[in-house]
Amino acid sequence: MNLVPEKNSDFSTTEYWDSFFTKRKTTFEWYGNYENLKRLLTKYISAKDVILMSGCGNSDLSLNLYSDGFVNMTSVDNSEVVIANMNKKHKNKYPGLVYEIEDILNTKYANEKFSAVIDKGTLDALMPDGEVESLTRAMKMFNEIKRILKFGGRYICVSLLQYHIAQFLFSYFSENGWIIRVCQCTEVEDSPDFNGQPVFMVVCTKVNKIPGANPILEWNPDGLTNERLDSINDLLEIVIDTQKSVSMCFDLTKCQMEDMSNNYRFEINCSQTKKPRYTIMIVESPTQKNPNKMTFAAFIVPHGREHEWLFSSEEGQDILRRNCNVDRLAIISMHRGQIYKNLKQVQQELSRLMLKIAPQGVIKRGETILFLSLEQQLGDRKIIMESKSEHSGNFVIEEVIGQKDETFRRLVFLNMPHIIQSETKLLTENGKTKIDYSHFLSDYIPYLGLGVGVTANQLNKESKILLIGLGGGILTNLLLNTYKNVNIVALEIDPIVYKIAKEAFGLIEDSRLEVNICDGLEYLCSAVKNNDKYDAVVYDVDVKDPTLGLSGPPKTFLKQDILNNVKSLIGEEGLFLLNFVCRASDVKAEILNVMKTNFKQLTSLKIAEDINRVLLASNSDKTFDIHLLEQTATYMNECTKSNPLIACDVIDISALKESIEDI
Repeated sequence: MNLVPEKNSDFSTTEYWDSFFTKRKTTFEWYGNYENLKRLLTKYISAKDVILMSGCGNSDLSLNLYSDGFVNMTSVDNSEVVIANMNKKHKNKYPGLVYEIEDILNTKYANEKFSAVIDKGTLDALMPDGEVESLTRAMKMFNEIKRILKFGGRYICVSLLQYHIAQFLFSYFSENGWIIRVCQCTEVEDSPDFNGQPVFMVVCTKVNKIPGANPILEWNPDGLTNERLDSINDLLEIVIDTQKSVSMCFDLTKCQMEDMSNNYRFEINCSQTKKPRYTIMIVESPTQKNPNKMTFAAFIVPHGREHEWLFSSEEGQDILRRNCNVDRLAIISMHRGQIYKNLKQVQQELSRLMLKIAPQGVIKRGETILFLSLEQQLGDRKIIMESKSEHSGNFVIEEVIGQKDETFRRLVFLNMPHIIQSETKLLTENGKTKIDYSHFLSDYIPYLGLGVGVTANQLNKESKILLIGLGGGILTNLLLNTYKNVNIVALEIDPIVYKIAKEAFGLIEDSRLEVNICDGLEYLCSAVKNNDKYDAVVYDVDVKDPTLGLSGPPKTFLKQDILNNVKSLIGEEGLFLLNFVCRASDVKAEILNVMKTNFKQLTSLKIAEDINRVLLASNSDKTFDIHLLEQTATYMNECTKSNPLIACDVIDISALKESIEDI
């Protein structure tokens, strides 16, 4: 039996509904049954209310309310067929149930007769689109509701809130000065027959319009908390975001995400600050895709450790999923600037969401969501400085407690909040805090130092190094602490970063170090004009746009004229070293081809458990073979062990051979 109309506009015709109710005599519930709506609906009506049920159809909603004590109610519909059927069905058993044929656009009722008008799907049927005909019908209905509703009465509209409906509904009643509250009917989403479209209950309260006053607009996501909004656009934005998120959760439950391979990421904002509170990364098994068979767990990353390889890289995340022995793992990271009481509070806050993104088999089996973490504590993150840079935007310096109760100080630019710009480990000695110069966030730093060591490991010769990108000064400190015969010119475009390097990350002030606050590209040009020469030019420069798939160096630093400048500065015997961070395979191939075209020798050192690579390039006939690298690493380790500020090896020589990539 086909009950779907040929076109959406048929939903607004009496003929369609007469035909519909002739064919379908059993109860049909639009947008959820009474149990789905009861918690919210009964909050906004009382047994004393005189209620009009608009467009009642053959729903049991009127009967259910009547049975719960809401007996002063009239149910209307413009379909003679359905009103006849409902009177016949309930007349003997429920004589107080009143069903009448009425057109809600033009009723016979007296002004201000009702204290509540309930509309479950009627507005949606009358407004199948945003055309003039639909808008005219809706306007007539709203005008009629305004006429028959008492002062302080409520128009309660249960709707899918398609954009054209929400915009017209909010605009009409706000312009008339009514209070508008939009509630999310979450129980509908929990029902077994939910189809992925969230249902909303819009409660419009009739009050006198106050000239010049802003409309009262509220969002109520859980039936408990009300959030006051400034504009209709804000309310529309929340509705749209809710529709997208509910649809996404539904697709995750059914395992039907179209743009998902085995990973999917989204953020949950704080309702008060509107800033990200949680980042959720969904990691799935590449083999098990049956939503009824999949297993699921949630893993809470300790506060401040979301940057670690296990939690931030695809490879690490899949290892974590397999270690948790589940087909789907939700990896939950917390954000700086948010307050979290304890692990239990985070679990309670996220338990409902986890149920919504779990494969449907988990719910069907009645399983409890399993929350996992590395430890019973949330972890500790303390912001010690928060400011703004003209070049890099907002940033924080924070201190985070690691797995072994070690304290790490980090510089993070908030336009790329998941990337650590600089990190050092703090030591406490005699009650005083000092820098641990042997700690490196990534092995790319010692590997760049290894490249410098190729030229520094030449007796009776001072090496002149040009470093573009001082950052927190971690690499500069390593070079100064390791090689006594290096002189460094370090360039930093941001004076605030230079200040941070000195004050927060222990940049060593040394006669062998010259720091210039300038643009690196401009410096390269002027250095060539001055006939300057360097034994090595080092790029450790980041990309400010995280969407490009390239994190460093910027492409502008690899243009042909700039590379010509680099080649002029280092000559045939000098070295060109790069911290190369690229996620996009096509961009990576393009840059490597450019480097191969410009340099006779090119070697890539892959960093274990990291996306960084160190490129060693030169136009010398001397190759960067394993013998040279191991010999240099031995020399470098001897130097670092002899310096009490480091006092250990910084290169694992046994891993060097495996780190050399074929490019």
